[in-house]
Amino acid sequence: MSSSLEFIGTSRSFGEATVLHEVSLIVEPSRCVALLGGSGSGKSTLLRIAAGLDDPSSGQVLVDGGDLDGVPSEKRGIALVFQKPLIFPHLNVVDNVAFSARMAGQSRQAARRHAMAYLELVHLADFAGRSAGRLSGGQEQRVALARALARNPRILLLDEPFSSLDSRLRENMYSLVEDIRSELAPTIVLVTHDRREASILADSIAVLDDGRILQHGPVAQLHYQPATLAVNRILGGLNAISGQVDGGIHHSVLGRVRVQPGMVDGPAFLVMRQEAVRILPAGEGTAVGNVAGLKSLGAHTLVRTEVAGNDGLPETLTVEVSGDPGVSVGQMIGLQPVNGSGWAVIR
Repeated sequence: MSSSLEFIGTSRSFGEATVLHEVSLIVEPSRCVALLGGSGSGKSTLLRIAAGLDDPSSGQVLVDGGDLDGVPSEKRGIALVFQKPLIFPHLNVVDNVAFSARMAGQSRQAARRHAMAYLELVHLADFAGRSAGRLSGGQEQRVALARALARNPRILLLDEPFSSLDSRLRENMYSLVEDIRSELAPTIVLVTHDRREASILADSIAVLDDGRILQHGPVAQLHYQPATLAVNRILGGLNAISGQVDGGIHHSVLGRVRVQPGMVDGPAFLVMRQEAVRILPAGEGTAVGNVAGLKSLGAHTLVRTEVAGNDGLPETLTVEVSGDPGVSVGQMIGLQPVNGSGWAVIR
């Protein structure tokens, strides 16, 4: 059930508007890659091209090294689950899942027997005889997943399938995807605009913006070693501190912070995740900040500080702490990188 998927210089234009700009991406067998980006970044277009629902204007799409050009969608061995489950309303649960087997010529009994294995996998075996109209949103999405998996696809494409569910149901679906990966080891490409969802479900994240992949890499790499300020922003990073790199040391209002080897000397931004900065008593740490605002995130709090620069202009630095930060607006505090090092980007 696991195959590789590769996009080579894939572009898509609609008239004069180019939606994808020479996208190249490799998804290894049994891996899950999340396509993360805002609306209009080209995520769903790339998925539709893989599924055969749209054609690229240029470039190639390969599965296990074979070019899919001219291969109809139903013969690609690729299943696509949409945001809306698209359950057949006139069929009950088991017959929804058995649909592809019936279309392939299997008897009703054989198709239903095949479908039941996948209903067991998504924990809906007890709902096999229930009509589609009596399902909750989460149950409908489970049926859609089971129906896609019952096709025994080489690759499973998920186009924001959990975005319409409430937070509790989304967590349940995340656990279900983990179960499916453990049981079947499918190759998965997930489209999402939710960075938390991408981080939970995917082995790696490809960040798209304006039809281009800005960076593709492991989840931790994109959080702590973003290639650009845009990647840092899309992954939820709140800090980009201007300064100067000299001999592998970034000089800024946060003090002297060692950055990655090979970083060229010159102006650069220090990208420091909000959870990678520690609050200390005033007089300690590498910098002194004035608490300018507090924002509760429930179990965590964002502490927005202003750190005075050499030119007198303040630089904003945000720190995320667990629980009560124990500080108040107007208080002076010390600040220090947790690991004593950071990551620098030019733009």
